Amino acid sequence: MEGIEPGDIVQAEQSVQESILQLLDADSELDDAARDVVLGALAEVVDQTECTASTDWSPTYLTDITVSGFRGIGSTAKLDLHPAPGLTVISGRNGSGKSSFAEAVELALTGSSYRWRGKQTLWSESWRNLHKPNPCALRVGFTREGSGPIRVGVDWEPDADLSDRTLWTQREGEPPTDGIDSLGWARSLELHRPVLTYEELGRLFDGGPSALYDALAKLLGLEVLSAVEKRLASDLKDAKAVRDAADHARKRAITALTSSDDERAVHTVKLLKKHVRPLDDIQAVVTGAGHSELEVLRALEMLGETELPLVEDIEACATRLRAAAEAIRRNEMEMVALTAERVDLLHGALEYHSRAGETDCPVCGDGRLDAEWTERTRTAVVEGEAAVAEYRSAAIDLERARAEADTLTLRLQPLVAVDGVELSALDEYNTAAERARTVPADHGACAEHLETALLDAVSIAETLRDEAAAALAEREDAWGPLAAEVAAWIPQERRAQQLDSQFRSINAARTWATKQAADFRNLRLKPIAAQARQIWSELRQESNVDLGDITLTGTATKRKAVLGGSVDGEPTHALSVMSQGEQNAVALALFLPRATSVESPFRFVVLDDPIQAMDPSKIDGFVRVLTQIARTHQIVVFSHDDRLASVIRETGVDARLIEVIRESGSKVRTRLNIDPPGRLVSDAFAMIQDTKLAEEVKGRVAPNLFRMALESAARQAHYARQSTTGTSRLAAEERWQAAKTTRQRLALAVLGDEKADVTSWLHARPSRKNVLDIGNAGAHGQVGKLSKADVRDLEAVVADIVGTR
Repeated sequence: MEGIEPGDIVQAEQSVQESILQLLDADSELDDAARDVVLGALAEVVDQTECTASTDWSPTYLTDITVSGFRGIGSTAKLDLHPAPGLTVISGRNGSGKSSFAEAVELALTGSSYRWRGKQTLWSESWRNLHKPNPCALRVGFTREGSGPIRVGVDWEPDADLSDRTLWTQREGEPPTDGIDSLGWARSLELHRPVLTYEELGRLFDGGPSALYDALAKLLGLEVLSAVEKRLASDLKDAKAVRDAADHARKRAITALTSSDDERAVHTVKLLKKHVRPLDDIQAVVTGAGHSELEVLRALEMLGETELPLVEDIEACATRLRAAAEAIRRNEMEMVALTAERVDLLHGALEYHSRAGETDCPVCGDGRLDAEWTERTRTAVVEGEAAVAEYRSAAIDLERARAEADTLTLRLQPLVAVDGVELSALDEYNTAAERARTVPADHGACAEHLETALLDAVSIAETLRDEAAAALAEREDAWGPLAAEVAAWIPQERRAQQLDSQFRSINAARTWATKQAADFRNLRLKPIAAQARQIWSELRQESNVDLGDITLTGTATKRKAVLGGSVDGEPTHALSVMSQGEQNAVALALFLPRATSVESPFRFVVLDDPIQAMDPSKIDGFVRVLTQIARTHQIVVFSHDDRLASVIRETGVDARLIEVIRESGSKVRTRLNIDPPGRLVSDAFAMIQDTKLAEEVKGRVAPNLFRMALESAARQAHYARQSTTGTSRLAAEERWQAAKTTRQRLALAVLGDEKADVTSWLHARPSRKNVLDIGNAGAHGQVGKLSKADVRDLEAVVADIVGTR
């Protein structure tokens, strides 16, 4: 195929990821953070699509197709295929059942048939074979590199509907498993569908530019970037939703807090209105850890926690004070002083006695300091000391009682008013506390003061403390719901602040993905478009339409595929000036590169009747395209006539030709399709040897077989000669049609000119004139009895003609 080297059509392609990475590398304006966001979204999307663990990329070929009771096939019919690269053409007339094999593969792999889309009623009523509807089953065999044979089966119960089928997969040596998911082909069937029918070719452009856009987008994997963009848009939406929710909650909290006169509410509103909200400070307020900064609450807490003198301590102090004062009164100072002097004097006398011994009193001279005096004196000293000790103890007790009284009264310090809080007992308390702190000097009056003024002040203080606690509790009750609302907002705001730093990167990444969509589409399309133009250059033989750039533009409802081109050099939209056959050829040109992509595990392509609307010149180009693809892929083509097989035979292309034959009762069989002249010779042999057939019938029918065999051989030789000389298919077809008689067609085949005289060629071998006379006689009446020798002559002449180049 001129212009296309082997492997060009199935050249290695960039993966979707590689295409996106190429665009990222080419963009120097995108910062690293946004680039990382794109890569992260791409990795997630790819994990969910192309790189799933269930995808199996092992190269796979078709081995056979078996059909029973389905569509045009009644009794079980099997089509054996060669599971290797190469071209196989299955020919059969319309209604022969050949398409039933193609539909079997399509149904087994995809669960539907493109041919019957939009015809569900007709399809549901006519999918079973009329002559032998049961058993109804499909079997498709595959071989996969690295594993044994695989068989996919579809079974229907006798009364089951089309959709009520059992689909299963079986590997060699293993039990069947439900469905075909275990094969890992789901993604590949979406992107690299290996079956294409004439109906699909014809409808590819029916939906207009947007439908073609969708078809190409799926083939090119464009949904990956679209999925990345959608993922980024979703992330952006999520981030914005989190921020919006946090801001909405903050505004609600501010509204609620503004209606409160609680200083915590006022303080929190100030914090909430800051551009950067100090979450730790706000949390400290709502949890109570920040009360030290809140004067009213702290004042109420201090009032509520005020420690007051205990009543029992006050009463005990008053009792001790009275007792000490009474003891002091019993020991008058004067008595104590005299007693002290006497004791001192006696101590001196005793000291004198201890040194001087028994002697007269040194003071008066009358008394005598003897033993009796000593004993008496010592007793008096002890009694005197006891009285002094009692007095001194009473004095200490009194001093301590007075100090305790002072301490108790001083504990009631004046308290200041709390802003905004009405405490009715505050003034009364301050008055009572001041009065209680004014302690009388008289000990008895002091005791009385404690039991009256101090106890009254303590009672009022308790009332004040209860009022403060109640005011604090009231504020806490009102603050609780407000604090809870703010507390619920804090984690939302934390999450929003975390996403705020990512929002810019996500937004930049999404903007990049949106802007790169067109470049990505055309980057992905570029190699496919180039291959499509190469293929079209072969298929467009004798067409004035040249295929130009193929582009995908727009988005959403404005998306469209544009096929540029020209007619006789004048630019135009290609599709608008193409015939149906040309449109089918373009559809093939677009389909084949993706179906044969190196990213596909399918190393086979099934084409059902692709040449139906093609003129002969395009069939030549089509064969050249298939021949190149067949170097790397198994190409299976179903054709309703012998035109494709004829071109293959005439051009000497290496291909396997199979014929589908339908007999009565929907019995279908396949056989190798030898060349048509040889088949006609075989039919002539069969007729001559048929003992049940009347000689009259043989004489009337057999000559026609002779003539048809001669003309078929001449046609094959003619096209082979024209092909080797570079003559266009259309010109070769016109010359053939211009030759009207068998003799003219023989002249065209062996001499290259339908007007040439073939007499010498005919007489060169007796068999040649013999078989031509038999063929011509059939057109004018009966001939004599024919023999096997006559058919042998026909066989030899056909071989001579076909061998002519």
